[in-house]
Amino acid sequence: MKWRFAGTLLASLAMVVATAPPMAAVAQAREIPAGGVPGVRVPELTWTACADAPRLQCATAEVPLDYTRPRGRTVTLALARIPAADRGKRAGSLVVNRGGPGYSAVDYLQGIVTGALPGPVNADVLSRYDIVGVDPRGSGRSVPAVRCFADAAEAEALARGVSNAPVTAEERRQRAKADARYASLCRERGGDLLDHVSTVAIARDLDVVRAALGEDRLNYLGQSYGTYLGMVYANMFTNRTGRFVFDSVLDPTRRDAGAPGTTPSARTGSDVATRRTLEEFFRLCEEAGERCAFGGGDPEAAFERVLDVLRRGPVRLKASDGTTVPLTYSFVVTWTGSWLYQPMFWNEQGGGAPFLKAVAEAIEDPSGPAGAALAADVVLLQQAGIGGTPYTSPIIAAYHAVTCGETDGPRSARALERLAAERDRDAAPFGTLRAYENSPCVPWHSENKLRHRGPWDARTREPVLILSSRFDPATPVWSAQRVHDMLPGSRLLINEGWGHVAAQQSGCVVTATSRYLVDGTLPAKGATCRPDTIPFAAS
Repeated sequence: MKWRFAGTLLASLAMVVATAPPMAAVAQAREIPAGGVPGVRVPELTWTACADAPRLQCATAEVPLDYTRPRGRTVTLALARIPAADRGKRAGSLVVNRGGPGYSAVDYLQGIVTGALPGPVNADVLSRYDIVGVDPRGSGRSVPAVRCFADAAEAEALARGVSNAPVTAEERRQRAKADARYASLCRERGGDLLDHVSTVAIARDLDVVRAALGEDRLNYLGQSYGTYLGMVYANMFTNRTGRFVFDSVLDPTRRDAGAPGTTPSARTGSDVATRRTLEEFFRLCEEAGERCAFGGGDPEAAFERVLDVLRRGPVRLKASDGTTVPLTYSFVVTWTGSWLYQPMFWNEQGGGAPFLKAVAEAIEDPSGPAGAALAADVVLLQQAGIGGTPYTSPIIAAYHAVTCGETDGPRSARALERLAAERDRDAAPFGTLRAYENSPCVPWHSENKLRHRGPWDARTREPVLILSSRFDPATPVWSAQRVHDMLPGSRLLINEGWGHVAAQQSGCVVTATSRYLVDGTLPAKGATCRPDTIPFAAS
């Protein structure tokens, strides 16, 4: 179960090897002060064993809260590193951002060293480079972190009965009311930190960390939102880029702005990408016949029958202890949108076909054994923060602080409702789900106007390696193709399979990435990889 939950949190790892830049390039880079702003102090890093993860080394770094006042108030970034295994051949550092925005890179590295999460590079890379995780300002273990609730109980109280994918007028009214309260609490508890958590500020922080690490160039691996952060850094500090790897790419020109009233999911097409990945699930399940437990040969029709029932209202499951657990449309759609991220779970208990089979059986037998079995799974998933209600995810406050502060979207709940309905025509049921991921942005209170609006065509000294899966439900392959077109000299490698974070899906991607990071050898133009997991394939 740990791996299943970790998979939905999009974790992966890569390392980057930097070659020494020409002296002229170093001199040019050094003309710009750390963070790109005169007067910023470069922190001195003191590495010690992490108190709760002794196989990691931890440090902190003070950076300006507001880069227009570089000697004013500061925030404290939390850093961790996995030291290079062969210190005698150590070649440098790699900074990793695992996306979100809001995921803790420190917690991510802890997952790597304990074996709870897979690493996407080979031992040759791991032996030579320190891997450095930085919890971005406002998130994870950095101080202060954005906080919207006094405790988990307050978050759960607000979220109770509120839908991730509202389908009725009452559900939409409840969601709008709860969003307004949530945004108000975030402003009240977050204070002026909310005005200083932009990607531009985070990119400046990374440049200060680069200087503190003693590196002339930043070596960087970004996943998901981390690719957007990498694009901002590369275009702000082009002469300071080393080898960059972008895995599962956000198109920066479409994430932030576009047609009036649209959401990032509509502009990038992540809702359509999720639907197409679901269609691949249906295709593979149908081809597998009896190896796929769900649908009796027509999984798409069976899925629609399940949703038709749940749209009419929750099915009340009777748990083994006699309590009632509501099975809602929102829960099934939300959890389906999550397990699609990792095809290794498409035929595993708790996810994919077994989950949908359990749902169909529980709908037919809500008070019997099938209902009790699914009730236990629903409770377990919700306790892990998966498939449940809004506002309770551990990264949600930082996610909205960054996203709502720098992306355009609908300005009223009614406009969001119309957009969600429109998107569902092509991406049901994920048009509504993806649109409402950012519904708190409608009433959001933030004065952060700092955005990087371009250019996006940085001519980096080293080519950027871009990775994508053909069917990625979160960051569409077409976003990777667009970013490849934007970045001169970049190379695109596609995993001809499914899932988010390509390095988690294919050993071929891991091999190609590692070769590039160690000796600079890029995959051939037009090269593709095969996935490790073919869902429902015969053993």
